[in-house]
Amino acid sequence: MTEWQDQVLATLLCQDSPLIVALDPDLLLLDEQIFQTLQANHFDLLTYTDPIAFRHAYEPNYREPRDNGRETPRLIVRFPHTRRESVPYDLLQQSECIQISLSELFPGLDYKTVQTLGPQYYDALFEAAHKIRGKRFGRKHTAAFILDQIFSIRPDDIRTSTDLIALFCRVHYHHQTIPPILIDHCLEIWTDRHFAGFSEIKDLFDHDTFMAYLQDEWAKYIGGNSPAPTVPFDHDQIRLYIDTFFIEGALKPLRALPSVQVPQWAHCGIVNDQETEQLYRLNSLLDRIQEFLPGPDTRLNDWKQYARLWAEAVVLVSALSPATTPDQVKTRYHTLHQTLETTFRDWLFKTFPTLPDRPYLPAPVMVHQIPHYLAHHAGERTALIVMDGMALDQWLIIKEILGDGFTYSEDLVCAWVPTLTSISRRSLFAGEKPSLVSGVNRKTLSEENLWRTFWHNQSRPERDIGYSRGNTLVSDTEVDELVHDATPRIAGFVINTIDNLMHRNIMGMPQMHLDVRHWVETGTLRRFITRLLDRGYQVYITADHGNICTPGMGVPQQGDLVEETSARARIYDHASFADEGHQAFPEDSCVWPSNYLGTGHTVLLADGLKAFFKKDEEILSHGSISMEEVFVPFVQIRSAQQCHR
Repeated sequence: MTEWQDQVLATLLCQDSPLIVALDPDLLLLDEQIFQTLQANHFDLLTYTDPIAFRHAYEPNYREPRDNGRETPRLIVRFPHTRRESVPYDLLQQSECIQISLSELFPGLDYKTVQTLGPQYYDALFEAAHKIRGKRFGRKHTAAFILDQIFSIRPDDIRTSTDLIALFCRVHYHHQTIPPILIDHCLEIWTDRHFAGFSEIKDLFDHDTFMAYLQDEWAKYIGGNSPAPTVPFDHDQIRLYIDTFFIEGALKPLRALPSVQVPQWAHCGIVNDQETEQLYRLNSLLDRIQEFLPGPDTRLNDWKQYARLWAEAVVLVSALSPATTPDQVKTRYHTLHQTLETTFRDWLFKTFPTLPDRPYLPAPVMVHQIPHYLAHHAGERTALIVMDGMALDQWLIIKEILGDGFTYSEDLVCAWVPTLTSISRRSLFAGEKPSLVSGVNRKTLSEENLWRTFWHNQSRPERDIGYSRGNTLVSDTEVDELVHDATPRIAGFVINTIDNLMHRNIMGMPQMHLDVRHWVETGTLRRFITRLLDRGYQVYITADHGNICTPGMGVPQQGDLVEETSARARIYDHASFADEGHQAFPEDSCVWPSNYLGTGHTVLLADGLKAFFKKDEEILSHGSISMEEVFVPFVQIRSAQQCHR
């Protein structure tokens, strides 16, 4: 626990009231460690985003029991703003009302500038702010201070193109996110400087854009012909990052002509013997993950990075021949996988309550926030492609085959748990939590109606809204039927191919990857995306949940007691049935809190790397809480031509 977290907690823990209203515009109470400490001190936290959703949770679980003299946990109702007049009267009457914000934590810095920082930087900023205690900085001084103290960026020191490229390499090596206001501060200082070979410096602060640029430059570097690359890869301050970019999959190795001589250090980015190169990358990747293993205090953004690295490892393992992969590498991979999934499960159980109510800007955190994000950014035409069941490792294969004709702005979002279509995909299209769409019994609105209702509420006319499911994109005829002059301006497409391949799979992840590769190589997905882009759509790709390959441990013998089942999750309409199933596999299953569904159903999850399936037989499935099932891609895809205009 750091000083700023202690300061926030001290404000709350000293309150005597069973009900606290917290005005928290900067999401401080959603910090993982603060939230877990509040839980440990028997506080519940509800975020007030919608009056109906709030009353749905508050009245039966807190107010009514308390009015009837029953004991309830102490409750903090969190409001994501500072408007006390917007707090319902009954809450104000019964509570202590406090305000917590970054302006109180960092009184010497410009509040608006500090607000643009991600929470992962608060620890360092709080420590650095001690140096200026008693002073008060304006916006420019605050920007310069944060750039220097948090990101080690001193814009005045960047004078050449090599300085600039080395800076971007360092920023993206550390996966730093520089807020736009700080980028503008840098650009203002660099206004009169000429950096040869760069026209749009601002874009290179974006990780995907910089890596696409670096990939093009790498092709020139190992091509050995003109035009020569702009990037001086041999420079000490640049080449030291290149190896890691290839290991993490941010850059792809290329084949070099035999006539081209490249230095030894650059062989990390050259394909000679593919299997040897893949084995080297896998070992290096496992080294990197092992070196920085996550712990209980790991933040969401760090978990996303682990999920990305692990997806790269899954792709590499699936591509290697089992016969030639050393046993120690296989053992190390499986041991590390088990460690990561166990830590992730513990983290998710503790942190999941904070995820659904995080803001959907600048990027959605969970799948049900995607429609809200799209509505905020909606252009004249928007297409959302939901790849049913697509895991991140499968997206990496799809992206590789789609190739250079597109550019990608990639992020990850969390699926709902259980990671089942009936829960997570309905939530995605509804733009609501599952507790508000009653996803289990299918007696409520269909996905299509939920999607239409969301966009009607955004004042979109009926004729503008489209939804299509059951698509496989295995023929050009299907593409023609989906994308034409009459395709609605707001179009949601469900592509079921990956889910179909998964449920037919009998040979595990290597076969799954080969099947996905074969499907994308038919070119219909590329044609589908291209036609949407050509018609002016903003195109986004995501998934409702991922999938994972795990060995079976047996199946609870419960007949019709289970309402819905997969090899990784079982949904019951009575908690005792779930407990009975859990007792059958006490070490390898866990019960997911029922309040997330809001239907009274209880969910039994296969724990870690196990499945409710024939003992010791592997199966590809979904429903539980592995990184592969929970973190799914959320990608905006553009044509490379559009980006170069």
